[in-house]
Amino acid sequence: MFSKIILALWTGAGLVWWMLVWRLVAADQRKSGLISDSTARRTLSVFKPLPPLGATGLKTVSAGIESFVAQLDPESELLLGIHEADRDFTAPFLTRLREDYPEARIKVVFRSEPDDAANPKIAWQKILARQAGGELWLWSDADIVAPPGFLQSARLEFARSGAAMMTFPYVIHEIPSPPALLEALFVNVEFYPGVLLLRKLGPVDFGLGAAMLFQRDDFLRRVDWNEIGSWLADDFFLGQKLHPVRIGTTTLATVAGASTWKDAVLHDLRWTKTIRWNRPLGSFARILVMPVLGWLGAVALHPSHFFAWIGLLGMIQAEVLFAAAICRRAGCRLKLGNMLSMEVWSLWRILLWFLCWLPWPIPWSGKMWRGPRSNLTVKST
Repeated sequence: MFSKIILALWTGAGLVWWMLVWRLVAADQRKSGLISDSTARRTLSVFKPLPPLGATGLKTVSAGIESFVAQLDPESELLLGIHEADRDFTAPFLTRLREDYPEARIKVVFRSEPDDAANPKIAWQKILARQAGGELWLWSDADIVAPPGFLQSARLEFARSGAAMMTFPYVIHEIPSPPALLEALFVNVEFYPGVLLLRKLGPVDFGLGAAMLFQRDDFLRRVDWNEIGSWLADDFFLGQKLHPVRIGTTTLATVAGASTWKDAVLHDLRWTKTIRWNRPLGSFARILVMPVLGWLGAVALHPSHFFAWIGLLGMIQAEVLFAAAICRRAGCRLKLGNMLSMEVWSLWRILLWFLCWLPWPIPWSGKMWRGPRSNLTVKST
């Protein structure tokens, strides 16, 4: 009897959470999120460091870069960091950008020297900072796509916020390959609603790599390049230093980049492990809204009980339907094949929760990370 009460309460908590998540996403997608004003804007430098692109990587970042370039005004510039090995590969794209947006100020920086920080993005940001002339800095991951008017809206919202940093959520609109479904489900169904809930609760103490807007002088006064360069989640660390942080009203978009199941699984593991390292209590509390685990336990203890099997299958179907509805509200329609794969996803997220608590390292950018920061030390330059 007691176990049935626990299962009922756990199931109720899970369903209430899914309904809350759906309402948060639906409400956010109904508004534009952009703020318009004709007042003077402060000068802005947009940082866009690119990872090594290889033969096919440009397609994952080109739309995002162009979405920012198209919005540059006389008070803003875009700093584009490209590895020397990709110079010839990116030349046609850069030529087209300059032809299509002749008034845009684009500063391209090429480099061949190795990273001087454990986090390669910070190694790039440090180099790009030497070229930045704006009073405001906007750090944004290479694959992020901004809606029209975002740069103006973000500056105005930041000026009115009273915060030291403004950061912005993002979603995934398209699933180009079956493995990319894992990334889309994590971003749209778990990450994005959680950020919306925190936005309603007020200031936060973390940033989101999609976009972080702050004053140059604040950064130079509060943040040490070597220290931030040792962190895996540089966005989280930056929010810890530049607080209070406000979550902006504009939702950006990104491209699901995983083309193989190995890449998708490793990406999922890295995200989950990073959250567990930086927010252990919040990561642990997620189990309260995962009633599938309780029903799995009921099936394991009573495999012949029809009630246990019905509860497990029913809870999985409920999660799949809610996840599909949330993705649709976020602007990402799922195909029938995706829906079938999500039956497995409901069980995978339980396994993933357990895996994140095991003491294993995670690979990223050619390094094995055994904690939220690296012990690698570099000389100041």
